[in-house]
This record gives sequence, structure tokens and C-alpha cells, in this order.
Amino acid sequence: MSEQLSCGGDSEVQVEKDEMPVSSQSGQMVPVSEAIKYRKRAQSAEQQLEQMTAEIQQSRQTQQNLERRIQQAQLESELTCQLVKAGAVDVELALLLAHKKLDTVGEDKPELASLIGTLRKERPYLFYNAGNEAAGAGPTAGVRSPGGGRGGSLSRSAQQAQRSGSRKDMQEYLRLRRSGR
Repeated sequence: MSEQLSCGGDSEVQVEKDEMPVSSQSGQMVPVSEAIKYRKRAQSAEQQLEQMTAEIQQSRQTQQNLERRIQQAQLESELTCQLVKAGAVDVELALLLAHKKLDTVGEDKPELASLIGTLRKERPYLFYNAGNEAAGAGPTAGVRSPGGGRGGSLSRSAQQAQRSGSRKDMQEYLRLRRSGR
């Protein structure tokens, strides 16, 4: 597909169809194939820009969600710590009630001490030393290991056998372990 162009004189120039010159903004003549390449590159760059903009927006939203979750986790951790210090009998229940109170108050940075104080006034049975006889007893003793405290000697014996590597220490550890059952 070639065309003949006359340049106003006797000379004729033969040019391929897709090699037709196109004037650019700067006044230079650019071949059509180059103009098509530039247009495709520009369209590709615009698509990449749109994709990057969408990715940035999604990343910002994800970051905001993560920051909100971190703040919630920190608040829950701090609230749990404060409830334990206040002597909550059932920490999970007290935590659920405190969260319910926080939802009704709707503060971003609540005063935890006052929240626990109001919880203690409204539900005194959730805390030790709240003035009633049942809660005044305090926490019960922990569960003791069977065998009257052999667990400590067993772990000491295991550590000694591990450190020394001697057969005698290993046999002593195994003997203690068998007698514990």
C-alpha cells in the first residue's frame, strides 16, 4: 500500500501507508507508526497509573483497618490488666461487660479506672473484697501436683541429667519419673 505524494514540484515521493508523516505538537513530522507506539505507551501508562492508584487506596484502607485492630487489641489488653489488678473474679465476664459499657459510652480514649469503678459498683459480685461474704474469701489455692512436690525434684533431676550427661544422673531422673506415675 504505497501512495505517491507530490511535493509541489516535479519530484514525487513514494511512502508506505503507515509511514505517512503526522505533524506533532512541536511542529515536527512523526511517522504514523511512531505516533501509534506513543499512543499505546501513553494508554498503558494511564492504565498503570489507575492500577497503582487503586492499589494505594486499598493499601491505605488496609493500613487503617490494621491500626484500628491494633488499637482495639491494646485497649483489650489494658482493660484485662486493669480488671485483674482490680481483683475480678471472672475476668472474661467482666471484660464482656466492660466492652458493652464502652460501646454505650462510645469514647475513643476511655478512662479505664472510672469504667472499672462503675462496673464494680454495679456488679460487686464480679470482684474480690467487694463487701459480700462470698467474694471476701479470695482466690483458692492452686492445684498441687500429685506426689507431694516431686515435680520440682523431677525437673531438677532432668536439668542435672541434661547438664552433666552422666549415666547416673539419667538413671536417677528416670527412676523419679517412673515413681511419679
